[in-house]
Amino acid sequence: MTTNKIRYLRIIREKLKIKEYHASKDITRVIIGEMHNQERQATWPLLKKFKPKPLQGSVIIVPTVDLAGNVHISVVNPKYMETQAYKVYCSILEYYKPTIVVELHAFNSKAYSNLTDPNRLEKRGVPPLIPYKQEPLIEDQVLHGGSPPFAKNKFKEHGSYVTLEIHRNYTEKAEKTLLNVLNIIVKSNSPQQIINRLTEKYPESMKKAKELLHKYLGISI
Repeated sequence: MTTNKIRYLRIIREKLKIKEYHASKDITRVIIGEMHNQERQATWPLLKKFKPKPLQGSVIIVPTVDLAGNVHISVVNPKYMETQAYKVYCSILEYYKPTIVVELHAFNSKAYSNLTDPNRLEKRGVPPLIPYKQEPLIEDQVLHGGSPPFAKNKFKEHGSYVTLEIHRNYTEKAEKTLLNVLNIIVKSNSPQQIINRLTEKYPESMKKAKELLHKYLGISI
């Protein structure tokens, strides 16, 4: 990383309100709470409540990469890579060199059918998101998937990149599920351990997600 890039990130780290939790130096997990605008009302309170206690490695919490709060483009849209938010995102990954990345998003009811569309891979270039639990109310659900298109070649290992979506008007049940997933990620010391522990808790959901991820990455199961 160049000196100018390091200086750039050091300048914006305070603006980003990044929080770091360190136990050792062997694994780094970066949790990003807002990739674009209109999500912070849901994601920031969750991250404020989340108090990670890693047994190994580090946890870096980045409440937002959208400093100006004016990016409205989905991360699956190629135009996202033209935004300032994407520049900040890349700087964070280059600076911290994470083993594991978590993107935390918030969806509204109107977007739910698009996020979970079985044909989303053909339509949008990314697999559908899967609920950890098939709850009757979408406000109770937490959806999960893998990396956006711009990160899929860097994070091919299942469990190395986790996208999470919670409803903007999430219930206490959904909050509990999401915080449980985040704690599993923080207490796990490798992508494979994350997968193993999440599969124990949500076997059917994780099996489906694995199948979709492998199809997305072009990997034979």
